[in-house]
Formats: sequence, structure tokens, C-alpha cells
Amino acid sequence: MTTTTVPAARAAPPVQGRAERRAGRRVRTTLFAAGAWFWAIWIAIVVATPLVVERWGGELERITYAAAGGPGRWVAFAVGIISVAALLAIHVAAGGTRRALGRGVVRGALPGAAVFGVLTAALAVAEQRLYTALDRPWTDVGPFAVDSVAGLTTTAVGETLVIVTYVTVGAAVAVGYRRAGPWRGTVLAVPLLLPAVVVDVATRTGVFGLVLRGAPEPGPIPFAVVVLAGGIAATALAALVLDRLLRSTPLHAPR
Repeated sequence: MTTTTVPAARAAPPVQGRAERRAGRRVRTTLFAAGAWFWAIWIAIVVATPLVVERWGGELERITYAAAGGPGRWVAFAVGIISVAALLAIHVAAGGTRRALGRGVVRGALPGAAVFGVLTAALAVAEQRLYTALDRPWTDVGPFAVDSVAGLTTTAVGETLVIVTYVTVGAAVAVGYRRAGPWRGTVLAVPLLLPAVVVDVATRTGVFGLVLRGAPEPGPIPFAVVVLAGGIAATALAALVLDRLLRSTPLHAPR
């Protein structure tokens, strides 16, 4: 009777695949939990505010998600920081590689990011209809028109890419602090925000995209193409930076 052994090279991919899925589930669960609280509060604010003004008087034109700079991205950023800070040592101790962790972060962010994108578009439409029903003026300050399928689709896709990028950037910032310590980590965090700047500028949303709000479309290139290309480029850059940082990051922060 002979015993068949499985070479380590063949056994490793399934092991790392499971490790990547575990990391992805942790990020996905955290993003959904944080997102549920965020959207419950934000929807309540957007819906309740015009009703309160209508009941007790006052002037109000809008309180849109876009006007607030797309605050959901900061929830995603925090989720990236918290998830990786909690996962790194456990993930590696369980046999997962740092590369599997990086891929798991991006993979886990995608479902929640898609929900954020859909809710962003849906909330814009709901707010517009609420203000119309109350016979109050409503001005869309977002970069995309919400009165067309193309505009709503671009809004949803753009926000999806924003959320994935910010989760990944948050993860990279957490790894930067783990690698460099509190003081040098703070300095390192500044260049690590570059993918966030790219996705904000590409989608004309968020803090870094405010300077382009209301600017004309970029020449002959459709705005939707700029959003898609810029968003994908930002996500890929964030994933690459996270992967490179994870390769040489200690499991425990330096003192």
C-alpha cells in the first residue's frame, strides 16, 4: 500500500484561497455593519429635515449626499483601517499570506461598495421626489444628472469605485502605521492618500473633487468613461500600494 503526498506547491493555492475568502468575509461583514448604521442615519436626516422644515417653517433647498462630499467614503476608510489592524496577525498566524490578505480586502469591499453605489443613486432620486412633492426647490449639486438612466448608472458605478478605493486606502494607512510606528506612520499616511485623490478627481466627488464641481466635461471624452477609467485606476493603485506595504510589514507595531 502506498501513501500519496500532496506537494506543498499544489496544496498552497487552496489554502491561500480560503485565507483570502476569510479575510474578504471579515471586511465585507464589517463594511455591511458600518454601512447599515451610516445609511439608516443618513436617510433619516435627508428625509426628516425637509419634513421638519415644512412643518415648522424655514428655507431649505437640499441636503444631498453629494453636497456633503459623499460622507460614505469615510466610513469605508475607517472600515479598511479597523479590518486590517484586527486581521493582520491573526491572518498570518492561521497560515494566510500577506498577499492573500491584500486581495481579500479588495474582494471583500466589492459587495458593500456596490450597495453604497446603488443607495447613493436611489437616495438622490428619493430626495428629488420628496422636495417636488413638498413643492420646494431642489438643486442637484452632484456631478451626474439623476433624471436619466445613464446618470444614475454613472453615479452608482462611481460611488462603488470610490468605496472600494477608500477601504483599500484605509487598509494601507493601517499597515503604514503598523510598519512605521505612530510618528513616521502619520507622515507616511499622506502619500498613501494618493489613490483617494485620484478617485475623487475622476468622479468629481468628495473633498478632493470639489475643485472640479461644475467644471465642463473633459473634451471629447465622455464623463462616464473618465469616471470608470479613473475609478478603476485608483482602485488598482490602492491595491498595489497595499500589496507592497504588506510584504514587509511586521505582525506587531514597533514601540
